[in-house]
Amino acid sequence: MNFVTLGYVLFLLLVVGVYWVLPTRLRHWWLLATSLFFYGTWNIVYVPGFLGLIAFNWVMGRYVARPDGRRAMIFAVSANLLLLGLFKYLDWVLGSTWSLVTVVTGDELDLGTLGIILPLAISFVTFTFVAYIVDIHRGRAPEPSPLRFAVFVMFFPHLVAGPIMRAREFLPQLHHSRPFKGRLFVEAGPLILSGMLKKSMADLLAPTVADAMANPARFSTIGLVVAAIAFTFQLYLDFAGYTDIALGSARLMGFRLPRNFDWPYRATNMADFWKKWHITLGRWLRDYIYFPIGGSRLGEARAYANLMFTMVLAGLWHGAGWTFILWGFWQGVALCWYRWWKKQPHVPHLPVWAAWGVTFAFVVIVRVFFVADDLDHAVRYLREMFTIHGGAMPASWVIVAVLVGMAAQWTGFADAFRRIALSGPNRRLATYGVTFALVIFLLPVVAPAFIYFEF
Repeated sequence: MNFVTLGYVLFLLLVVGVYWVLPTRLRHWWLLATSLFFYGTWNIVYVPGFLGLIAFNWVMGRYVARPDGRRAMIFAVSANLLLLGLFKYLDWVLGSTWSLVTVVTGDELDLGTLGIILPLAISFVTFTFVAYIVDIHRGRAPEPSPLRFAVFVMFFPHLVAGPIMRAREFLPQLHHSRPFKGRLFVEAGPLILSGMLKKSMADLLAPTVADAMANPARFSTIGLVVAAIAFTFQLYLDFAGYTDIALGSARLMGFRLPRNFDWPYRATNMADFWKKWHITLGRWLRDYIYFPIGGSRLGEARAYANLMFTMVLAGLWHGAGWTFILWGFWQGVALCWYRWWKKQPHVPHLPVWAAWGVTFAFVVIVRVFFVADDLDHAVRYLREMFTIHGGAMPASWVIVAVLVGMAAQWTGFADAFRRIALSGPNRRLATYGVTFALVIFLLPVVAPAFIYFEF
């Protein structure tokens, strides 16, 4: 087991043990202190600014709750988005500007960038703040306690990469004390084990994906297809693994976090996919962008434009780069196409297996833009992948892992697994024991960070 994973497990056990021993009135202070420590281990320089941002949004929430709070709402949302833009996109805008001037004038111009270091979790935290402020403007009461509000924002299990929580989902849990129950360990243990196993499996696929992306010409057409599918599973296992650990960690302290995945690779269209993938992001985009700009209420043409706008913004939220914008653009195209398709009375609907195949293939292909360093790399990879030629193949075990991953999307897989492995206490304990052994065996000595830590 690598030291990062071992360190988190020990930290979690310490937090949970002290949490349940402390008097109820001190538990929120303990959660805030440990969350600040957790965040500070990544970059302690940003901790004071983070606390200032929390204080700003708590105060603004009280102003927004007033009858004339619309201006306060606009100011607070604008300030949060401006701060996100400065940290995440200013260097990219500057670099793109110098490149554009060079192309237009023919004179080499590169005045450099500011070298801004992106604060950890700023994208997820910004969405949390925006949702909180807008929900108050829509009639929800602001949180009266700055301590509870700070715990809601900084709660360490979900802090770095979500799920993106709404105040109404978590703050009520802080208003009521919960007695310790042994059942919490029964519920949390499988989630944490599942998350650690998914993370270790994702890390095993990472070298193959990185090698193929860096040297696509070295791989055969089939090899590049396998590597693209491997990244699709790597991203899911990595992100869903983090989410499982987050949900399990929170459950040890009696809290429930929202579900973020529901077998997304079983989707038979892209609308279904976005209901199953990164669920909390999808509903945030729906409730705070798509619906406010009109949704589908203003006619079909406007609905298509709103979908495109929302998904391009979703791409830009993931990262400052044209690859992410293109990824979001193609998500919007697919959603618009599906919306048009399902309204056609004379177009035959695809069989389920064909609809799944088309949807999964689209996800795999467009994910190349998500993983590529820049547009040149993405285009080069796709050109090589769609050109029939020989070359290297990924290791046999990677091919087997990809095939098993695809087979696992069979809708009866989970039910069959429960019947075989989790149907009784003895089988359940044996399954947990084998899972833990696999986690210990598979985790590399030095594991890469979770992919969504970058966003």
